[in-house]
Amino acid sequence: MKVLILGARGMLGQELARAFAEEKLYLWGRNEMDISDFETVKRKISELHPDLIINAAAYNDVDGCEENFELANKINGEGPLNVAKAAQEIGAIFVQYGTDYIFDGSKKDGYLETDFAAPISNYGESKLIAEKAMYFCEKCYLLRTSRLFGRASSQPGAKKSFVEKIIQASRERDLLEVVNEEVASPTYAPDLALLTKKIVENEYAYGIYHVTNSGSCSWYEFAEEIFRQLKKEVKMNAVPSDKFPRPARRPDFSILKNTKLPPQRSWQDALGEFLLDIGEMKPEEKSEEKKVQSVEINETRNMKGIILSGGKGTRLYPLTKITSKQLLPIYDKPMVMFPLETLINAGIKDILMIVSPEYAGHYLNLLGSGKEFGVRITYEIQDEPRGLPEAYLIGERFIGDDNVTMILGDNLFFDHDFTEDVQSFKGGGRIFAVKVPDPERFGVVEFDENKKVLSIEEKPKNPKSDFAIPGAYIYDSRVCHIAKGIKPTWRPETDITEIHKAYLAINELDVKMIKGRWIDAGTCDSLLRASNLRATQLYQKSMGACPENLNQ
Repeated sequence: MKVLILGARGMLGQELARAFAEEKLYLWGRNEMDISDFETVKRKISELHPDLIINAAAYNDVDGCEENFELANKINGEGPLNVAKAAQEIGAIFVQYGTDYIFDGSKKDGYLETDFAAPISNYGESKLIAEKAMYFCEKCYLLRTSRLFGRASSQPGAKKSFVEKIIQASRERDLLEVVNEEVASPTYAPDLALLTKKIVENEYAYGIYHVTNSGSCSWYEFAEEIFRQLKKEVKMNAVPSDKFPRPARRPDFSILKNTKLPPQRSWQDALGEFLLDIGEMKPEEKSEEKKVQSVEINETRNMKGIILSGGKGTRLYPLTKITSKQLLPIYDKPMVMFPLETLINAGIKDILMIVSPEYAGHYLNLLGSGKEFGVRITYEIQDEPRGLPEAYLIGERFIGDDNVTMILGDNLFFDHDFTEDVQSFKGGGRIFAVKVPDPERFGVVEFDENKKVLSIEEKPKNPKSDFAIPGAYIYDSRVCHIAKGIKPTWRPETDITEIHKAYLAINELDVKMIKGRWIDAGTCDSLLRASNLRATQLYQKSMGACPENLNQ
């Protein structure tokens, strides 16, 4: 199934990407499509022609909506209607998310799916407009939810949920004042994402569903449960809502009663899982049986390696008219030997060589089965260079359920040891960064002081950082499914940047610094520079790297 997720970099969007990871997935944010522009929406969705469209894009600043209703209406109201119309034209299933804020809060016992809506804020009004999507798309699910919490999105400046905010506040203040009103049902973002998938896969009847975790609470009771589970003594005062005047009114009671779906786990249980996930609470002791089982599962996820040595090497013509670029010499040995040694030195023993058909025999003569190097080398053919993500499609069977480190055959890493980078990898995605004087020539990664990835751009005119992404990447086996969903860019090739962005969208991408020197040996100048560096290294080694010897 071809699945398009809009708002893919938000709190819910990243969880939806995880839930639907096995599908042919397309993750779009505001940069990929402005949902308020109907002509753009119509054209792009028609071109992609997905089977399922999930809209997790929204303007969720409740007070901001009060001050800027025009913007709120465009994103929360008109945008979903545009997507619904486009979905109808291609016969796609459409999922739109609603909110408890469409109700006025007068029903203390909660609201049914059929209850009359009467929003008391501009935010609620804008979200109610979106519910008209039901009139424009026959295959439409409207999933109302409330009080969402989960991991903050990977976007710069993304807001954290109430859970993390209240924990942070407890570290900064001696006394917390928390509103003991506004009763609703907290909803864990991963649970909402998985239930969305269940509703679609089990072909529930199209219509309105209330989707929250079971139970309800006020904000004060929510905070109480957080600190109870953390076993943390925090001084709190319960205060009325008017203690903190805000531009937008909130409903006093907005419990969403679920009458169409099986009961979901309690919000308290979901909260416990979230506290474990963000490292605020230590996991309870597991039984020895479960511990052993867990270790066995982890041990089956080996690390495999891929060297991509296809391509035409047009920048090195006429040298590459007679041989593969990666077989050209770097001073004393063929270029491909360098990435091979990089993988071997990192402890990787199972390696796939992806080569062009006309030079496959040359690689086989050079490297053989890998026995000479203490590894096993497998060969696959890349008939035509169609982009770096194709390597994961070619190597899908080789990768299986394991993790994989891929290095481009013309990327040479001098002095950097990847052993720790490989051994510490647990899952998700890992890219690398190296500072360069001309970042506009490369893929560029922006990150904060904690090495959290903020953005990724491919050859930007105005780079957000000076750090290029070199040709070495570590991913778990989901990369194969993600690669299947990537379409060619303006070139007839797919772009590896889209894979990076897909993992960034689900908040599972980290970055490590290259400590040594990196050369992309794809030009005559870089080829010469790599050879000179290799020659210098060998000379220093032969002289014992002693200053008195080097000065002779």
